[in-house]
Amino acid sequence: MDAVNRLEDFLRDKYYTELAKSSMEEQAAVIDFSDLNRSDPLLADQLLEMPEIILKNLNEAAHNILDEKTNVRIKNLPASREIRIRNLRSKHIGKLMQIDTIIRAASEVKPQIYEAIYQCPTCSTNIVMPQETNLLQKPWMCECGYRGDFTLIEKKMYDIRWLVGVEPFELTTGERPGEISILLKEDLTTPRMQKKTDPGNKIKIVGILKELPKRIKGKLSTKMDTYIDAVNVLPSEIEFEELDISEEDERRIKEFASDPGIYEKLKESIAPGIYGFDEIKEALVFQLFGGISHKLPDNTRIRGNIHILITGDPGCLVGDERIVLGNGAISKMQDIGKEHLQKIDVSILTGEGGKKRDKASVFHIYKNQPILEVITESGKSIKGTYNHPLMCISNDNGRLVRKWNRLDEMKIGDKLAVVTSIPCTITKHLETGFTSAARKYGPKFKGKLPKYVDENLASLMGYVLGDGWVDKYEVGFVVAEPEIDILDKLANISETLFLIKPSIKTRKLKDSITDGRPIKRKIPLVYATINSKDIANSLNFLRTKRVPELILRSGNKVVSSFLRWLYEADGSVFDKGRGNRSINLKSSKIELLRDVQILLLRFAIHSRVVGDNLMIRRGESMLKFAKHIGFVSEKKRTKLAQLAKSAEDFKRFKSQRTEKIVKIIKHPPENVYDIEVPRSHRFIANSVISHNTGKSVLLKLVSSVVPRGRYVSGSGVTGAGLTATVVKNEAIGSWVLEAGALILCNKGLIAIDEFDKMSRDDQIAMHEATSIETVSIAKASIVATLPAQTAVLAAANPKFGRFDIARSIIEQIDIPETLLSRFDLKFALMDKPDKTVDEKLAEHIIISRRQPERIEPIISTGFLRKYIAYAKQINSLELTDEAAQLLKDFYVDMRNRYATSETSVVSITLRQYEALLRLAEASAKIRLDNKILIEDANRAIKLMKFSLTQLGYDIETGQIDIDKLESGITASRRKKISGIINIIATLGKETGKEVAIEDVMAEAESQGITNAEDIIEELKRQGTIFEPRAGFVRKL
Repeated sequence: MDAVNRLEDFLRDKYYTELAKSSMEEQAAVIDFSDLNRSDPLLADQLLEMPEIILKNLNEAAHNILDEKTNVRIKNLPASREIRIRNLRSKHIGKLMQIDTIIRAASEVKPQIYEAIYQCPTCSTNIVMPQETNLLQKPWMCECGYRGDFTLIEKKMYDIRWLVGVEPFELTTGERPGEISILLKEDLTTPRMQKKTDPGNKIKIVGILKELPKRIKGKLSTKMDTYIDAVNVLPSEIEFEELDISEEDERRIKEFASDPGIYEKLKESIAPGIYGFDEIKEALVFQLFGGISHKLPDNTRIRGNIHILITGDPGCLVGDERIVLGNGAISKMQDIGKEHLQKIDVSILTGEGGKKRDKASVFHIYKNQPILEVITESGKSIKGTYNHPLMCISNDNGRLVRKWNRLDEMKIGDKLAVVTSIPCTITKHLETGFTSAARKYGPKFKGKLPKYVDENLASLMGYVLGDGWVDKYEVGFVVAEPEIDILDKLANISETLFLIKPSIKTRKLKDSITDGRPIKRKIPLVYATINSKDIANSLNFLRTKRVPELILRSGNKVVSSFLRWLYEADGSVFDKGRGNRSINLKSSKIELLRDVQILLLRFAIHSRVVGDNLMIRRGESMLKFAKHIGFVSEKKRTKLAQLAKSAEDFKRFKSQRTEKIVKIIKHPPENVYDIEVPRSHRFIANSVISHNTGKSVLLKLVSSVVPRGRYVSGSGVTGAGLTATVVKNEAIGSWVLEAGALILCNKGLIAIDEFDKMSRDDQIAMHEATSIETVSIAKASIVATLPAQTAVLAAANPKFGRFDIARSIIEQIDIPETLLSRFDLKFALMDKPDKTVDEKLAEHIIISRRQPERIEPIISTGFLRKYIAYAKQINSLELTDEAAQLLKDFYVDMRNRYATSETSVVSITLRQYEALLRLAEASAKIRLDNKILIEDANRAIKLMKFSLTQLGYDIETGQIDIDKLESGITASRRKKISGIINIIATLGKETGKEVAIEDVMAEAESQGITNAEDIIEELKRQGTIFEPRAGFVRKL
């Protein structure tokens, strides 16, 4: 039985009803691949490997059953055929596969000829010509022998549409997503499907990867473009209005909406792992539900979407800080990722006791941030931004209190939580990555380079780091005469590793004079040298005088060998009675000592940096050193054995879990780094318990609730930026409109991290998008106005590293004031010391570790989506008289409260009044009410007051000043500036335009204007006045 007959039997048996229905509705029939696979596995395999032939057979079988043309579409391919766009290769050409994609650009739907019928002018024979390229193909000869022009008598066409799809992912700076052109044909271009494949939609494409010939100067190139010939299009992301809400869902939604505590429950379902920020979380809930869009009689449209801006300090560490990974490896913070907002999947130890681990998911980089360093009593150091939190421990009447304190809140004497040991599960030897240098001239390398970091290589690295050197052509080390017994061991290790025997020379150094004192050299030294450029190049990293990364990432056996030989080189043992016993490591490089300090925690050994020594002084740590590390030479091993006997008498078993801060140092700005740890929000840095960033977590969680939610960086978006552009697409052969992130999120929400880092062009375009919710573009003969009905949640970092509540927001973030005013609410994530709040935060953290289920959201994300979708069906609300009067009274009161004062402060404007209405509408929608009640007005007023008080409070006047919030200059400041300008103008008329600064300041003082000198400097920077000569100013 041939394939068509077998497929016909399959369709009759399994899909006859669907075929009949598709015929009546003039739609394609969709079959499930798994059904075909169960019925006829051979045909199913052939469909995957030879899709064009089997699909043609399927369509023929459907035609035989229905006696009319019917397209058959495929869904539910096996997981092995789900391939990422960036992983598509030449081996996939001609195969059936499935991809996930976001449509970034789309052409118009246009007809295309797929079959042309020509007639021979000599014998009138009709010649059918399939059309498989963009150029119309004509016959070149008839069967009768005629060659010439043929008459086109008929053409068959179907509609086509070209798409450009990109891989769905979180966009990051400097990263371009994989993209592919997609061809839709016939029923995949209907108006209903066109809506589903417009830019911004996330879809699954089942299709055949095909090659598209490229031409260079009219000639075919050997290089090919590829595209996907779509067999089926499946929506991957459900719009709010398309969410399937069952009767049970509807019952639960109404039950929640009638609950008086629904606002608290919704608030607690937003980022439950992050404690506090209740007002901000409530505002985010209101943003998700949104207000009502209004269209006025003159066609003016008032947006219903709520825009929110969050600012706050990036809490980060410098790149050199040592982070403990989940397997016990130690990595520098800067090496965990490469780019800002890069997605990572790195296991880390959380320092919660035992071997508790968590996953770091996102890597952050921030440029040039002011730095503070705190140093503990044992010499541990943490360098980070002023607001970076560390866990502090205090005693409150015998009760241990844990809380997160920012670096700038810490005082000398405060206690930090530290870890006392680092569990390690690494057993495999790491690859070295050593390679010999390529040579054109000279002798070839005759030795070998070790492939793995084993105990031998670790031993040599430890000794060379302590008592050796590496230069361009050789590696060497020194052995003193009293430890001569280790020389043969070192020589044997070297020969085993490299197949090269070291050359050995003995020298007795000459006597010298140091600081006026004669120094006699009694002990001869033995110098061993390995002469090889390749070996020297491979071990070049030892010149940095830091513990090599290869050691930090190795298992305990390797680390033990490294430390044993490092201590053999530069270590010593003291056993001179009580208070004068220690195992020391000496080095002038303090960061080397700190590297060793954290490595010793692999063996639960406590150590302390004192000057240029790392000292082990506790009895139990000395015993652990003797057991796990030790020395090599007989002399030092004997001393250690004697010390271990003494240590048995003064050892203690209680480990020290806190360390006092002994020094705080300010440093110049540096690049800083952070990692997101979504569940536990903590990690170990330099043995200290550290907290991770919070703003980005909030943005991600909120954007994940919305079907068209996106999380992007201010600079890490598509080529279209945040708005749109027109690009030439070679595969399509024409200009296409390419959507930016705002349009991709139409009717959804966009969360923009680093909003202040947007390009200036995008900032200009944002004005239109955030006010009238459209994006206009006119380029390459394409003139379009695209919808951007998108709620904007933005986060920005202060320019000066930390947010200063006394200064205006416009001074501290790089956003134009005209764009800043488009945000309905503005907040600052600030961590103020508060004993009650800190206690609750510590309790919340403990609960989240011991009972993770207790911090699960009360309302799940899936159900919250349905709740919001149901509420968004409300498109008309009645503002009750009581609520209207309350909002009006609040607005008028805020406007007129200080109107008679000398400063003439404006505390609220019409924009804030419109925002109040949107917030009140969102509050009513949460209750599924069609009326805005007085309680909704009160909630809106509460949030507006919080935002105005937090960022619009003028410390000088003690009043809320909207000018501080939106223009950066308070009314009181503006009045002072105007007063100084008038003084300069008045005095200028009297003195011939040039005015002495002293006279200006004297007159300002007599008029009660303070900070006159600062205002004069500001006016000079602005160019309002200038200084023609020292000590004098003149108005321009």
